[in-house]
Amino acid sequence: MEKDIIYIDDKNTGGHYAFKNKNSKKAFTNNMGECKSIELFPTDIVADIGAYVGEFSMIASNAGVKKVYSYEPTPDTFKLLQRNCKNNIIPFNAAVVGDDSKSIQLHISSGIGVTNSIAKKSRKVGSVTVPAIKYEDALKDATVVKIDVEGAEYGFNIIQPQLRAIILEFHPIVGRDWKTDALEIMSKIENAGFVSIKKPKFSHGWDVSCSYIKK
Repeated sequence: MEKDIIYIDDKNTGGHYAFKNKNSKKAFTNNMGECKSIELFPTDIVADIGAYVGEFSMIASNAGVKKVYSYEPTPDTFKLLQRNCKNNIIPFNAAVVGDDSKSIQLHISSGIGVTNSIAKKSRKVGSVTVPAIKYEDALKDATVVKIDVEGAEYGFNIIQPQLRAIILEFHPIVGRDWKTDALEIMSKIENAGFVSIKKPKFSHGWDVSCSYIKK
């Protein structure tokens, strides 16, 4: 599907470039509710995994964190992410994976790329090989992680010792009991000493995000 690039005067990001479908009246923007539920500090290092065009990366940078690692695998989306990068945002054109793979197939959707995924789902129109980096290596020394990877999250060892906060969005996977997997992940996070700030009720497709801070 053809798409335009437009500039959005956004108070959350300070203004950024975004994709808009030719048939849409306005550009796509992410709901940043779960992201904004976590207070960020100057000592924080943030890993934005599944950055898309970098909305949370910009929010974190504007909050004055030490630095932001911003990961986006889709080639044309990464170019727009680079365009939005400023100050202390470090962009990486790579998919984050749960193993030691150095490259992986990224399945492409027919829209503006917001649902491209290494976990193949329905309504994909093709695929492309992209560089890959293991989740633990992508975090590096990050204290806060945001994960929005369209189904690949179930393969991550999400809890890492240096993390003080986790922001996570779950995604339905056809043929998988994904909700049970999501509840198990949430239970593991809480058992590791994290307190929930926001929990999903799984009542509809947009109610799948959660956020946690370490006690």
